[in-house]
Amino acid sequence: MNIPITRFMKQLHFVGLLVLLTYQQVSAQSTMDLRQCIQYGLTNNAQIQQSQLAVSRTNEQRNETRAGYLPQVDGSASLTDNLQLQTSIIPGEIFGQPGTKVAVQFGTKYNVTAGIDAHQVLYNQSLIYGMKITEKSSKISAINAKKTEEQVIYDIASAFYAAQVSFTEQAIIASNIAQVDTLLRLTNIQFENGFAKQIDLDRLTVNRTNLQTDFDNSNQAYQQQVMMLKYYMGMPLDTQLALPLIDSEANVTKLTDPEALNQTDLSLLQAQQDLYSMQLKQIKAGYLPTLSLAFHSGIQIQQNDLRIFGKDADWFPNSYVGLNLSVPIFDGLAKNSRVKQMTFQLKESELSEQYLLEGLKMQRTNALSKLQINQSALDKQQRNIELSRKIYEVTQAQYTGGVVTLTELVNAETALKESQTNYLQALVQVKLAELDLIKTTGTFTSLNK
Repeated sequence: MNIPITRFMKQLHFVGLLVLLTYQQVSAQSTMDLRQCIQYGLTNNAQIQQSQLAVSRTNEQRNETRAGYLPQVDGSASLTDNLQLQTSIIPGEIFGQPGTKVAVQFGTKYNVTAGIDAHQVLYNQSLIYGMKITEKSSKISAINAKKTEEQVIYDIASAFYAAQVSFTEQAIIASNIAQVDTLLRLTNIQFENGFAKQIDLDRLTVNRTNLQTDFDNSNQAYQQQVMMLKYYMGMPLDTQLALPLIDSEANVTKLTDPEALNQTDLSLLQAQQDLYSMQLKQIKAGYLPTLSLAFHSGIQIQQNDLRIFGKDADWFPNSYVGLNLSVPIFDGLAKNSRVKQMTFQLKESELSEQYLLEGLKMQRTNALSKLQINQSALDKQQRNIELSRKIYEVTQAQYTGGVVTLTELVNAETALKESQTNYLQALVQVKLAELDLIKTTGTFTSLNK
């Protein structure tokens, strides 16, 4: 439904500019619209930066897991000083002393070794699934980052609309104050010429004071809402920020596809299901044997002094290659229990997906219905505000001509203020309903265009 901008709204844009210049001192800065606020927030919001760091961290975890299937190489070196060699007892027959035992010591005072050990996994199904699990985790992290962006967009838009409405309210009140000031000047002239009473001036003065109070309260609310908006944007709170008046010409049907559903939450739940499924396979893979290759190459020297690099030093090489097979036999049914737990977890997630899907459909239906109802109410309030303004203008002219009393003029002014308030409330409800529909359909990009 397309709501045309009325003459009243055009007037408010001029008054709104005056309000900005008076209360925000923004003559040297440009006004930021919703798209610009969102783009600023997507760059500077701390939550988004944290989610991006989380994506980078999970990507590195994936690289770490992948490293388990690459060759593992370690170098080592050792120096042993045998302060006292171990004594061994051997039969005396070896030394020609039958029937006796001889205590002897073998070895040298210093032993030096150096070598390289390499280990390569040839087959480990659990490790293979582990690499796939980290890939799923990276995907979940990316979806969470997108969800964070959507929430930030929603928060920025909510705060932006709230601030816009308060600013528009200020413009309306400022326009009413200008009208009362004009009426005060006219009534004062009439009073000086004996055509008006003191009570008329007092009544207008009271109206003027009440309007000023309303304006100050609205300005305070606006400043708080702008502060909240800057917080969501990640903008320094002492930065001056100017907003435009709210646009009543927004065409919501172009902003979103009413049949769509927010795929981010569904994608996140489905990615979690894939993760659970892969974890289940990894647990079952624990029943399979693993095969690995080991290699060692080193050198060793044994002598009674530390001149290990002399020309008389004798270094002896050593090396081996081995094939290691590990076959799990019995673990006390621990893996069987983990398999059952993960199976239950997977079924819970599948039920959650069904529940989420139905909930999103319900939210979409309710949001669309709410938006249609609020748009209809806004149309009525806009027609009502135009009618109230015409009545007020006619009554004001009649009062100037002495046809009606000030009481009738004040009543017409009160009716105009009420219609303006109702219009703003209806406008707020339309914007909030629009955000709810965008959130349930997942069409957040429409706000960033």
